[in-house]
Amino acid sequence: MIQRIQSVFLFLVMVAMTLMLFFPLWEKQNPKTSEKATLSALQLVYQKPQQTAQAQTTIYLAVLAGLSIGLAGISIFSYKNRKTQVMINLFNTLLLTITLIACAYLSLQGEKSIVEPQRGQYLFGFFMPAVAVVFNALATRFIRRDESLVRSMDRLR
Repeated sequence: MIQRIQSVFLFLVMVAMTLMLFFPLWEKQNPKTSEKATLSALQLVYQKPQQTAQAQTTIYLAVLAGLSIGLAGISIFSYKNRKTQVMINLFNTLLLTITLIACAYLSLQGEKSIVEPQRGQYLFGFFMPAVAVVFNALATRFIRRDESLVRSMDRLR
C-alpha cells in the first residue's frame, strides 16, 4: 500500500534528489585573486577576475538525479510486487552511488582549478545523494520486512 513507511522513505529520496538539483554542491574561493569555482548539478563554473566565466557542463549529474527521482516514484507505485520493488531500489542505490562519486570527482577537478592551500566547501546539495542512499536503504529494509511478514503468514495458512 502507498501509506506504508517505505513509501515515505522513497518520497524522501525524491525530495533529497530534487534538492540536489536546485542547490549548489561545492565552491572554492581565493580571496587574494578573487578566483571562484562553483559546482552545481548543471555546470562547473570557473570565475576569474576581469574575465568571462568558463563553464563546464555537468548535465549528467542532473540526468542521474532525474533518473533516481523517477525510479523512486516507480518504486512507490510498485507496492504490489515487492520483489520488483526491491530490485528497483537496488538499481536506484547504484545510481545514487554513481551520482555521489561523480560529485566527489567533479569537486576534486574544481580543487585543481584554483591554487589555494585551503580546500573548497562542500555545500548543502553535495550531501543530498548520501541522504538519499540512506533513505533508499531504509525503504529497502522495510520492503524486505513486509515480504518476510507475508511469507510467514502464508506458512501459517
